[in-house]
Amino acid sequence: MTTPAHYYPEFDSAEVEETITPLAQFDDEVLAVLRSRPADTANAPSRAAVDRPSVTEWLNSPERYPFQRVVRSLAAPLADTDPLGPFAGEFDDPDALLVQLLDRAEARLRDIHTRPLVAAVNHAREQGVLRGSTPEERYQHFVRESCRASFEAVSGLSFPVLRDVTRVVLGNEATAIRELCTRLTADRAALAETFGIDAADPLVSFGSSEGDTHNHGRTVSVLTFRSGKRLVYKPRDVSCEAAYTTIAQELNQRLDTRLAWATVLERDRYGYVEFVDSQDVSDMSAQFMYDSGELAAVLYLLNARDMHFENILPTRRGPLPIDLETILHPERIHTGPTPEAPGNAYAAIGQSIYGIGILPLVMAGKGADGGHVDLGFLGDKGRGSSPFKSMQFDAPFTDRVRLAFRSAPVEERHTVVGTLTEDETHELGRRMADGFSRVFRAVMAAPDSWTSLLCKAAAGIRVRYVHNPTVLYSQTLRMVSSPHALDSTGPYLALLKRIAIASKTSDRHIVRSELRQLAERDVPYFTVAATGTALTDGEGTEVGASFAQSPLEQALTKSSQLTEFELGEQLRLLHSAFASRFPDNHLTPAREAAGGTAVPAPAGAPGRSEGALTDLVTTLCDHLVTTSRPDRFAHLPRTWIGPLASAEADRPWPPGVLGYDLYTGRTGPALALAAAGRLLERPAYRDLATQIFSTTADILAGHRYETRSVRQAGYGGYTGMAGILFGLSTAGRILGQDDWTRAAREALPLVLEQIREQPPGELPLDVIGGLAGVLSCVTAIGGPHAAPAADLLTTLLVDGLRSDSPGGRNVLSQSGFAHGVSGVLHALCRALPELSADRRREVEPVLTRLAERLHTFYDADEGNWYSNTTGPRSFSTGWCHGATGIALGLAAYHSVSGDDGAAALRDRAIANTLSHGFGRNFTWCHGDLGNHAALTALARAAGDAGTGLRTELEAIERRWLQPDVFLRKTNDSRSRYAHTNSLMVGTSGIVLHLVNRLDPAVRVCPVTLTAEER
Repeated sequence: MTTPAHYYPEFDSAEVEETITPLAQFDDEVLAVLRSRPADTANAPSRAAVDRPSVTEWLNSPERYPFQRVVRSLAAPLADTDPLGPFAGEFDDPDALLVQLLDRAEARLRDIHTRPLVAAVNHAREQGVLRGSTPEERYQHFVRESCRASFEAVSGLSFPVLRDVTRVVLGNEATAIRELCTRLTADRAALAETFGIDAADPLVSFGSSEGDTHNHGRTVSVLTFRSGKRLVYKPRDVSCEAAYTTIAQELNQRLDTRLAWATVLERDRYGYVEFVDSQDVSDMSAQFMYDSGELAAVLYLLNARDMHFENILPTRRGPLPIDLETILHPERIHTGPTPEAPGNAYAAIGQSIYGIGILPLVMAGKGADGGHVDLGFLGDKGRGSSPFKSMQFDAPFTDRVRLAFRSAPVEERHTVVGTLTEDETHELGRRMADGFSRVFRAVMAAPDSWTSLLCKAAAGIRVRYVHNPTVLYSQTLRMVSSPHALDSTGPYLALLKRIAIASKTSDRHIVRSELRQLAERDVPYFTVAATGTALTDGEGTEVGASFAQSPLEQALTKSSQLTEFELGEQLRLLHSAFASRFPDNHLTPAREAAGGTAVPAPAGAPGRSEGALTDLVTTLCDHLVTTSRPDRFAHLPRTWIGPLASAEADRPWPPGVLGYDLYTGRTGPALALAAAGRLLERPAYRDLATQIFSTTADILAGHRYETRSVRQAGYGGYTGMAGILFGLSTAGRILGQDDWTRAAREALPLVLEQIREQPPGELPLDVIGGLAGVLSCVTAIGGPHAAPAADLLTTLLVDGLRSDSPGGRNVLSQSGFAHGVSGVLHALCRALPELSADRRREVEPVLTRLAERLHTFYDADEGNWYSNTTGPRSFSTGWCHGATGIALGLAAYHSVSGDDGAAALRDRAIANTLSHGFGRNFTWCHGDLGNHAALTALARAAGDAGTGLRTELEAIERRWLQPDVFLRKTNDSRSRYAHTNSLMVGTSGIVLHLVNRLDPAVRVCPVTLTAEER
């Protein structure tokens, strides 16, 4: 018996009982959908194959993919119903249109039959019922017999649910095409008047079926007529397109904007839209981007969603939106005992310029080698492998065919800015910002005018409500296409109910409707009147759920609250979307004189200018306080919206809600605020840090967390739970909150449990996300669990280095601190004094081998260490991959071994950092702040011998680390570091750096994961 844990591994038993079990009351409704079509409309030989040569030819065409002839034999009975017969006078070639209809049906059936067919042919082979001497001959025998009878009969397998679904799909296809033809016939006069398509111009094509189906198999169709004219038929309400046309026309008159629109013919619950071809706009890109900014401002004011690259077209008229059903999109319906926090970060980013979809909209894969796609209208082509996996055949056209879900290379697509240089891209971003600002300020200056226009345009329209992303619905449909799901109603229903996982806090009536719609292979579709609150399905039937405010009220509330500050926040998201692809490694020295030498700092402590540094800390912290937002629920730690930075420098940083990790999450800004609050005695800074850390401590100490949330966070030092606990413990020490430190120490088993769940040979060993970083966090946190944790982690690290594990190979192929030898060497050396004598004896020879391995990266001619062995030699001076981190690793090794050779090489690495490690960027990970912190730590460790290094650091502070340099860079819209609040690569990292220079008592160092009292 299959248990609920098999179907819902994300849920524990209580959650299954709360969310899944009550859905059983809807089982009969869902099964009724499957049985809504007569039992003789599928899996029977087609009469049309005998009567119509065009169908026979279609059936017997050579296969372009495995089992195509079988799938076509299943689709062919659709021709027996003769759905096009009554409308033959509308068509240029009725037989050609019938074949197009069969192609559409074939595409629908292929999605649900492929996996059962693969199972069937393999089962038939195993049973020895296939004839032929080769795998290819046996496959052909299977196809022939399946077309003659059925593939179930040939294989001996039974898929009763598949038979039901096939009948539903074919029945819906026939009904939808009859409806299209009926409407087209009735509307010919109006089409002639609106679009200039003569009533006698016969239809040549109603297009393919690549789009999603909604509302009983209906789908958008591109109609082509003999004259060559084309028209888009939309089998759903087009009142949003009509409303946008009204808004665009009036704004063009009032504000002299250049908003483009498509002509619309509105009908009762359906309509037609002008067909528009995309055009090359490369020679007018500046004007086009300005126009895109104007469009983005209007869509922002309309609370639009889903305006990605498929729903806006580049034209010489300007960017033209062609699918506007999601303007005035309401906030997600939420029910449950805990209300969502007003103005929470998730709602805010959904209603931001980024939430529209017009900006670069990156979806990245997991792991350092994961590729990304850009779905935004103004995005680039993406890189590497798509994060979305597709079904691919192994051993196709044989009786040993198998299926695998793999990532494919990112598909080519036309982009507006993707092939431009960095400077050109930033300039186009500036032009877009100008267009956005102009419309934003115009509406802000005359709010009554906008209100009256919006109320007039929105009267009587219905908008689409997207409850869950289409990709989630598609994933569910893919899961219920497995052989296991299609051989019994039990698994089919159980897998359909997985859609409720994403709706744990949503009205159950929505899930009920989703289940019914998914059961007939439709992407669920919901609408709401712009002036109403009741949610309906695509047929106009009320679902039983409602919104707190109408979509129009939500949009009007937004437009009434426009401010210059809000404009600045939207522009920050805009610029960050364009800057996300480009690392920034250019600083201008402090008050550089005309001759190129730095003007000396004013009298006072060398390199400090303490008053100006304090002012800068205040400015940055005030912005952190002002821009913080509640999480989805008010009882959770507050957070921020900004780019989600990656430790991989060449990966894009899409905007989002900051998570919890130390590298780019809310823990870093909170730690910086705690340090600043202590130094400056500012209650606002301390209070925000306290809200975040006290809430975190209470959740951990009270065990009020979901296990899956802990697992989703991971265990890494910079990327997961270990870093979160380091931040919590350190903040407790800074602000004297012993309960925070205690909660962090008591929560260490949560980290170890995750590590123990992984196969030892698959554990990463590096500092950023692996065991070495966890070990350093554990050493810093301390407490009763620290010693056994360090013992376990050290054992796993040593074993991983000795074995030929992927984690070991990855570390040993790199010299740097973040992912390579230096970081592991530093972590083990630091933990060594805390280990038992037996464990120390085991670790010491490993340290020697790591030091020897590190030396193999040294290039005597360059006087530097190259970064890795897997590519062309490159030399870096950052903490993450270069000389700075190597200096830390060698210093740690010298401290435990007394090796003079290591000390000499440490000094060589320090010299490289001093010569080449500054003037790049203000980050801790791979820039000036991390280098400064590492050298400061090395100077402190050297005691009196570090005097020369401290003098060098003072000179560096005067030249590169002065307030005017920081201000220029934090106000630079072209720098992706200026747009993120993250600790390791953003503005909160600057705060922590400045506090370290100003505070005589405490120094927090993220690159060594230490907090020291001076």
